[in-house]
Amino acid sequence: MALIPGFEYDIFISYAHLDNMALSKKELGWIELFYKNLNLMLAKRFGRMGLIEIWWDTKKLDGNILFDDSIEEGIRKSAIMICLNSPGYLKSEYCQKELELFYNKAKNEREGLKLSNRTRIVNVLLNNIPFKDWPDPLSGSTGFPFYSSLDKDDFGETIESTSSEFRQQMVQLREALFQLISELAKVDVFENVLVEDYNPNIKDFSIYLGEVPDTLRTPRKRIVNELEKKGYKIISGSPPPEDIDELEKKTSEDLKKSSLAVHLLDKYPGREIINANDNWYTKKQVEIALKSGNSQMIWLPLETDFKSIEEDNYKEFLYNLEAGTASYKAYEFVKGSKSDLAQQIIDYANKLNLKKTEGSITKESVPILIDTHFNDQICALDLCKLLLDNNVQPFINPQANDPRLNLDILAQRIQQVKKIVFIYGSISKDWVVERMSAALQIIIENNYAIDSFYVYMLAPVKNPEDVVLNQRYLKISVFDNSHNTQIEETIFNSFVSRLKEIKV
Repeated sequence: MALIPGFEYDIFISYAHLDNMALSKKELGWIELFYKNLNLMLAKRFGRMGLIEIWWDTKKLDGNILFDDSIEEGIRKSAIMICLNSPGYLKSEYCQKELELFYNKAKNEREGLKLSNRTRIVNVLLNNIPFKDWPDPLSGSTGFPFYSSLDKDDFGETIESTSSEFRQQMVQLREALFQLISELAKVDVFENVLVEDYNPNIKDFSIYLGEVPDTLRTPRKRIVNELEKKGYKIISGSPPPEDIDELEKKTSEDLKKSSLAVHLLDKYPGREIINANDNWYTKKQVEIALKSGNSQMIWLPLETDFKSIEEDNYKEFLYNLEAGTASYKAYEFVKGSKSDLAQQIIDYANKLNLKKTEGSITKESVPILIDTHFNDQICALDLCKLLLDNNVQPFINPQANDPRLNLDILAQRIQQVKKIVFIYGSISKDWVVERMSAALQIIIENNYAIDSFYVYMLAPVKNPEDVVLNQRYLKISVFDNSHNTQIEETIFNSFVSRLKEIKV
């Protein structure tokens, strides 16, 4: 499921297969390298692998094949389209069909084709194509130039995926997509076909609504009325008991009766539990719920500013919820407006019912941090995908040429995990060792609960002793995959087994 509500894919990549042709079977095509770089760079920007869903077609269509149904379905279920614009793209009948289909469907969706000054069709130029030759759906956009040209009339050559120019343009594109995805994710949208064609049995779907601060009592009453009118059974119970043990018992009983737990929070925590050491009913109920097997939706007002929260304990609690570190259980964290809240809950309930119908069950996963340099990110992407398939959730750290840069972000990401994996491929051993030293310093200074470092060595061939770090605080395990350009199954399986030894 996409990060943007109501879509199965956040991004659809539309391209001409001619532009993905490589000189030899051993080489990856330009489009595939573009996709892999974009996938991991967005994961690093959002902080988690698998959060952004990208659709791209790997089949080669020719003139004897009708427009592929799976492509049409991918377009209809995507929030954003990236057009890799080239002479081949403009002359491709299939590419023009893809562009026209997305353009027409996006215009008729609730959020429209444009948000503020951003369009949902992103024009990536592989060559210096004149404005007059752009298809109508691309008009009005500036485009992202992935070509080098001598002057404005020069056709230009597509920049190599290993060049610094390519990296600079990828950063520009990533930031634009980050802003667009973030903005779309705040919009209350749910794919019309799913809402209209799927009618969940809501009589069997109960929603638990926990205690709320005084600032949300009136909206809560309105939400209960709206949900009950739709046929949902609301479990809210009587006012929470004063005794904390009784609170835990009562909340656990209510959660067992519910299909979804909804927690409405604010920057004000609300009623404090007597003799509970700086704890509040809202916070405690969320903590109890996260230990259960229930699906969770945790909501905050869109305008919430963490800096304005006075209670440090509560501020840290909210920060961890938003960062995804509060529990290894899956939950939906939403920032939105009070006016749309009831519909947001209904949309999420529909998604859960749809997933249940399709047999899609969220499993508990092990969170780890992948730390990699830009030079190794293509190999890191393949490793991350395999980890996701094996129920290991990789959090991704932004790369830096200087291993001592981005330490604030590194510190935030370290709080989310128990183990850190350093990718050692084409980058120098000095960079890896310095990066490990920087992470270790952060862990010691902040007393973070990291129990292990892991080094996954990729080609070219290396000596495991190159990454020795003189310290006595934690264990460092090295997995040597540097003798093979592909990820070896035996080494990978051993690696995953060690990662899953995490103590929860």
